[in-house]
Amino acid sequence: MLILACRVKDDYLKGAWNFVKSVEKKFGHPEKILCPCRSCRNLSHQPVNEVYEHLVIKGMDPTYTQWYFHGEDVNGDEEMVGLNVGGDAYDLYRAAFMNDEAGMEEPTQMADQKFNEHLNDAETPLYPSCKNYTKLSAIVALYKLKTTYRMSNRCFNGMLEILHDMLPSPNHMIKSMQETKIFLKTFDLGFEKIHACVNDCCLFRGNEANADICRKCGASRWKLDKQTKKIKKSVPAKVLIYFPIIPRFQRMFRSKEMAEELRWHFEHKRGDGKMDHPADSAAWELVDDKWPTFASDPRNLRLGLATDGFNPFSNLSSTYSCWPVMLVTYNLPPWLCMKKENIMLSLLIPGPRQPGNDIDIYLQPLIDDLKLLWNEGAIVYDAFDNTNFNLRALLLWTVNDFPAYGNLAGCSTKGKFACPVCANDTKSRWLTFSRKFAYMGHRRFLPPSHTARKKMSWFDGDVEKGSKPRIMTGRRIYDTLENFVNEWGKSSKKRKRKEDEDEAMMMWKKRSIFFELPYWKVLKFPFTFYVSKKLFTWFIK
Repeated sequence: MLILACRVKDDYLKGAWNFVKSVEKKFGHPEKILCPCRSCRNLSHQPVNEVYEHLVIKGMDPTYTQWYFHGEDVNGDEEMVGLNVGGDAYDLYRAAFMNDEAGMEEPTQMADQKFNEHLNDAETPLYPSCKNYTKLSAIVALYKLKTTYRMSNRCFNGMLEILHDMLPSPNHMIKSMQETKIFLKTFDLGFEKIHACVNDCCLFRGNEANADICRKCGASRWKLDKQTKKIKKSVPAKVLIYFPIIPRFQRMFRSKEMAEELRWHFEHKRGDGKMDHPADSAAWELVDDKWPTFASDPRNLRLGLATDGFNPFSNLSSTYSCWPVMLVTYNLPPWLCMKKENIMLSLLIPGPRQPGNDIDIYLQPLIDDLKLLWNEGAIVYDAFDNTNFNLRALLLWTVNDFPAYGNLAGCSTKGKFACPVCANDTKSRWLTFSRKFAYMGHRRFLPPSHTARKKMSWFDGDVEKGSKPRIMTGRRIYDTLENFVNEWGKSSKKRKRKEDEDEAMMMWKKRSIFFELPYWKVLKFPFTFYVSKKLFTWFIK
């Protein structure tokens, strides 16, 4: 098949060219045709030559197996032809309306009727003679255009009204952004707004759900008018956006193809000591050995977490810092797990200041769901097996750059004890004239007989006789911080070090919220950080 062929071979190049020319001929040599590449996904029309280039450079969309948008006849029962032709809409609406608890049972008559109504509505041609766009595909294409070029809602409304008037009558073009939101709300991929203290002391949830002020710092929950100095009741000062992960995991298994891909890791482990997927790592094997019941079901999820700050306004003069928290599902094969459509946004932490060490306050909703998925699990319908099962999930590690690593792990990333691997065994030296620390203890990691250990003039003028330190595993960090008392909020005074304070505690600023996960202290490397590509290339050379 075209989508499985290697794109550098002559057969693929010839097949791609024959594909676009046959589509062009079939539709009467139009100027543009729908592009089925991985980026366009049949949502935009491109010139024939550009479609060919996209197929060669980006490849065919792997989910587009029946080329009904390009003239291929769909095989199957007559009753199902309509549903197959609208494959994308059918999958989307099926995920939105089919309940997990129903399992293999037939849906109720009311739910089935509602499902068919929405499906027919979505697959209605944009106007009677339209062959290129349905109501759903038109909305998705226009919404993608809005987000790509950052159109305001007012501009988007004006464009929709003009398009509605330009198209032949009658047509089904939506006229406003509000109607678009109502239409897309059918998929129920919503989010929760959780009010937060402006000083990052707490979230107004649980016991604090009805509070108007922060009990720690006394800051108002509501926004303060800068001119009148009056509190704007019902206008929160700071809002955390949480995208619940359990409903999204349930929807992943409602897709037959995705449910099958989520088992990939179980049958494709390498046994030759090499690693090309996290399933080949020591951390993965530790989970298999420690919790064999969890590992026995390949559908149980293993996740990675990453976060970092960015300026959403693309303005270098602005200091606003917004922090998204992303989840990666490592059950998927390597060519899928890191694709942007499979990386899950779970939290959006607002600015304008970065959360710093108080990021744990904002991670509470996510940690609560992760604890639920580990301790109890969630009932999920598996479309591949047509059965219900109890889904459990485990967070393998966090992956961040070095500053964000310090925020999540709660350790220092600068100063005397800046190395998270060596911890209080970090060999640092203060440079008086440069007024900064230098770290020279790297020769400890060499074999005892290595000649570089004796090269005094090459390094710091001393012979290295030390041995490599013990790595700070999850268990060692947990034992060190077992009695640590956290202090949250920007209004809190910084913790002052006592003269008689244990040296092992000097590098720690908090006890991370991740240790609330029952398995976190057992993991060998729960907190990890990455290095830049240039630095990695330099090490390899």
